Amino acid sequence: MEVCIMATKRTTVSSMTGFGRGEVSRDGFRAVFELSSVNSRYLEISLRLPRWLLAMEASLRSVIDKRLSRGKVFGQLTWERTDFAPTQSFNEPLAAWYIRTLQDVGQKHAIPGSLTLGDLARIQDLWVSDAETVNEHIEAILNESLTQALDALAAARDAEGSALADDMRHRVQLVEEYVGTIKSHSAEVPAAIRDKLAARVQELLGSGGYDPQRLAQEVAFMAERADITEECVRLLVHSKHFLDALGAEDAAGRRLNFLTQEMNREANTIASKSASAEISTLAVHLKEELERIREQVQNIE
Repeated sequence: MEVCIMATKRTTVSSMTGFGRGEVSRDGFRAVFELSSVNSRYLEISLRLPRWLLAMEASLRSVIDKRLSRGKVFGQLTWERTDFAPTQSFNEPLAAWYIRTLQDVGQKHAIPGSLTLGDLARIQDLWVSDAETVNEHIEAILNESLTQALDALAAARDAEGSALADDMRHRVQLVEEYVGTIKSHSAEVPAAIRDKLAARVQELLGSGGYDPQRLAQEVAFMAERADITEECVRLLVHSKHFLDALGAEDAAGRRLNFLTQEMNREANTIASKSASAEISTLAVHLKEELERIREQVQNIE
């Protein structure tokens, strides 16, 4: 039996965390499908179904797989018969097995109590219906309840994803502002290196003087080692690609994670090449914002 559900096109960044519920009551049946999802590198689906519906598990997994790309998804179906139509019969051999098993467990562990007819009537597996007639109803009702649950789950994930995207856009803007400030401070680095080095040389030589040309060469060498222009440019390029990915229609989580790693790599290089206290302080703030972005990206599908 195949359950067919049309996949909806993604229009926003989605979180991997959410909950959805679908409920359908019709033709003497009631189906409640509940889906919840949390973060995961891959798509992991775990379904809890009534035993007599386990044959449908593969098709249900396929439906969920078409709608979601990442996340650990937990699904539970509650199925109830709301009336007892003439097409239903009582599975007496299975009921006898339940009675024997429960009595054996009670005697073995000294658990008081006894089964009643009411207890047996509430065990869903004991009621058997006409397979061909009921399967048609089951397929339609299950299809509808699963559709509702997936739609609700997708809406919850999209809503949280939208909030996460807004937060990350704000933090990327802060990153770009820090980079701009760092670039402005980096223009002052050669002069600061020259003054510092000249003062040190003068201190060591006293009044003996020194070679200005050699000092200029040393300053140029040290300034080149401290130059962070390329790192700033690459970081800003990555930030632009990051914002583009936030607006993509496909699942962006893995790409955002890669871009965050690249941005962190450039920030670490900037921090290691820092030649002034101002740039060092700004690099710390830059890395803090990137860490917050990295944490948020882990939630994105």
